[in-house]
Amino acid sequence: MPDYSFRAATADGRVETGQLSADSTDEAMRLLEDRLLLVFELKESGTQTNSRRSRGKVGHADLVMLIRELATLANAGISLAEALETLKDASRDTPLSVPLGRMLTAIHAGEGFSAALAKTELKLPEYVFAMVRAGEATSNLGLALSRAADQMEFDAKMRSQTREALVYPIILISTGSIAILFIFSFVVPRFAGLLKGRIQNLPWISEVVLRTGMFFNAHFVETLVLLGALVFGGIIAARNPVLRIRVIEAAARMPILGEWINSGETARWTNGLAMLLQSRVAILGALELAAGSVRLRQTAAKLEDVRTQVNRGRKLSQAIEHQRLLEPTSLSMIRVGEQSGELGPMLQHVAHYWSDKNQSLQRRVVSLIEPASILILGIVIGFVMVGVVLAMTSLTEVKF
Repeated sequence: MPDYSFRAATADGRVETGQLSADSTDEAMRLLEDRLLLVFELKESGTQTNSRRSRGKVGHADLVMLIRELATLANAGISLAEALETLKDASRDTPLSVPLGRMLTAIHAGEGFSAALAKTELKLPEYVFAMVRAGEATSNLGLALSRAADQMEFDAKMRSQTREALVYPIILISTGSIAILFIFSFVVPRFAGLLKGRIQNLPWISEVVLRTGMFFNAHFVETLVLLGALVFGGIIAARNPVLRIRVIEAAARMPILGEWINSGETARWTNGLAMLLQSRVAILGALELAAGSVRLRQTAAKLEDVRTQVNRGRKLSQAIEHQRLLEPTSLSMIRVGEQSGELGPMLQHVAHYWSDKNQSLQRRVVSLIEPASILILGIVIGFVMVGVVLAMTSLTEVKF
């Protein structure tokens, strides 16, 4: 039976650490909950989680975990200094150790939690700081941190879904391109050698195929270097935020792909706005942060205009309708939220609707990319085969 070490909070707010034996992690968690403990760390003795083992830079998952743990400790009624001491000890020899040390120093110096969080120099989204400031103002820091973690997880989920959707089409196109390059470089030139001196007398399809094959065969190394340079350049461009945004904006203007991208942007800013409003952030500040969370400059400009109109006294639903940011169904939900005083929760429903729509459009885009890629590759390979067959026919005529 393995042993598990744990850190948990008691009902009176004290931090308790220790070990216990259990058959599984679920049983260990159940035993601790039976003791009325609020568990925020549980691991098998002698092991470390992957995130703790990492000594490189702080990743997005580490940041989400940090905010989530701070929220858990704050909701348990533990003082900030004690909570940070606990997390610092648990994060010893990890990238989070130094930022938590800075944060703890600032807290001991009498600074507020939001100011201490800023001194960590962690690359947190700007809305996290806004939610924390609102949580301090309303004395509900734990809830604000929980919502900040929820929004960070939502952003990560949207990015992950996009990457996963494009993996298979990229693999399909890459393998197909390699197969075509192989055919042109090694298969086609063999037929070209048999018909050397008579290529110009072949049908135009055969001539194009054979001359292309001869070119790739003669410049095979240069072609590989060029392809490698293009792949490397594509990777560098993908890591460049400015170029990446320009590509996304260009794709957003396409018929089906654009609908998918815009739905994701809508889900992102509506969810962010909902979280900020529920954390008691002022609506003008929430709109400014929501505009900063989107990638498309056109959407950001529309949200800035919505902020300007709301500042002039216009209702949020009217300003959004004027910019055509949402469809009538979503606008109706926002109007209900304005009338009932539950704007934040209603925006949350709108965000869930657009998130579901984004997933549906994602499946549609992928389902179209796959057959389109296969069709294009089939046409190219078919073109090659027709050219080769016509060339073989000409070779037979030469023999007779």
